[in-house]
Amino acid sequence: MKKFGKFILIIFGVIIAIGIISSFGDDESSEGGSNESNKTEAKAEKEEAKVYQIGDKVEVGKLSYEVTNVSTTNEIKSDNEFIESATTEGQFVIIDIKAYNNDSEARMVDSTMFKIKDDQDREFEPTSDVDVAMAVDSMSDFFLQDINPGLSASGKVVFELPADVATYTLEVSSGFGWSGGEYESIKLK
Repeated sequence: MKKFGKFILIIFGVIIAIGIISSFGDDESSEGGSNESNKTEAKAEKEEAKVYQIGDKVEVGKLSYEVTNVSTTNEIKSDNEFIESATTEGQFVIIDIKAYNNDSEARMVDSTMFKIKDDQDREFEPTSDVDVAMAVDSMSDFFLQDINPGLSASGKVVFELPADVATYTLEVSSGFGWSGGEYESIKLK
């Protein structure tokens, strides 16, 4: 009985080894001939990527975005006398965005789905500074906001950038979490 069990284990091991070896062989042979063409296709897609402008409705996956206004300042004043103004040594870029849900189910929009890239290829995330959040009307931010199908929501996203940044684009995402991954660019300045 022991010899039979040992024989089965050896056969099973050989089958697994053959499977592993053949999977490596397939990957190498399929990549070898098409690796160059994949690079060429990716480069062509990047060159063809359209950069949208303020006011354009930009569709990314099941969501669409429209930047309705962009302003810059070094101080965000609060309308509430009990909340201090937010200041920076750089500049705040305040972006008014309208997000549309083109899906058949509710979709979540969050400020983390947006980022700014400047002309030096640096990436900036929305500010999470408490003073900024308090100074900007809390009803107008995109914090884990659900949008039902066929509806839209408007909000503000605030970025803090160095004072010397002159040219930048907003990158908008196709979704939050697992549903994200696709991006489009909107030229802001």
